Amino acid sequence: MGKTTVVTNLADGLSRRGKKTLIIDCDAQGNLQNQFHVKTEKTLVDLLLNGEVEVANVRPQMDLINSGKRGLAEAEVSLSGRSFRETILKERLKKMRGYDYVFCDLAPTITLVNTMALYFCDYLFVPISMSFYAITGALQILDTAETISKRSRIKLLGFVLNFYDSRTNIAKMVCTAVREKWGEQIFDTMIRKNVAIEEAPSQRKTIFEHAPRSYGAEDFECLTEEFIRRSNSV
Repeated sequence: MGKTTVVTNLADGLSRRGKKTLIIDCDAQGNLQNQFHVKTEKTLVDLLLNGEVEVANVRPQMDLINSGKRGLAEAEVSLSGRSFRETILKERLKKMRGYDYVFCDLAPTITLVNTMALYFCDYLFVPISMSFYAITGALQILDTAETISKRSRIKLLGFVLNFYDSRTNIAKMVCTAVREKWGEQIFDTMIRKNVAIEEAPSQRKTIFEHAPRSYGAEDFECLTEEFIRRSNSV
């Protein structure tokens, strides 16, 4: 669903507006660690198992907690039999103060860590790329969040259409289907397919650093402004 791309650039957009932002990589693939090329001794794995973590500063006003990559699956096995395991991340993060926004970049499948993250989060923000499989993935996350919402405070903030290319029929079809299903819950801003966005991670840069005058930077600038408005109004 292009989730890591959206999290990375949206977080940078917020930090450039003076918003203190923390991003937590909840995916064993460790794409955020690769994006920012930052290794830490203590990761999300350590946070979940013993409450210790090293928070890396990756940009002014922006911090990162690495996933621990393959160790994340081992941590899930270790925690699977624990009572109230869904609330572990929420409890561990209570001591972290001073952030305006905290983003959890979820794995593409339903995992225990994803469930913990959904218990912790106040809002669900879902990128949808131009594929009907992406809609299926969004529905799975929504189903899990709906179950969790009965015992936590998570609410849907909205969806953002990602990698939109108006020249393709599939993009038009997905856009129409998503708007018919979720209507006003779709952000007005769409992230257009842009080569600069795809190039930026290979340079270990955000779109604002790699190509500040590109369509991609323009779209993420608009998304950042709309995200602030929506999050302040709910």
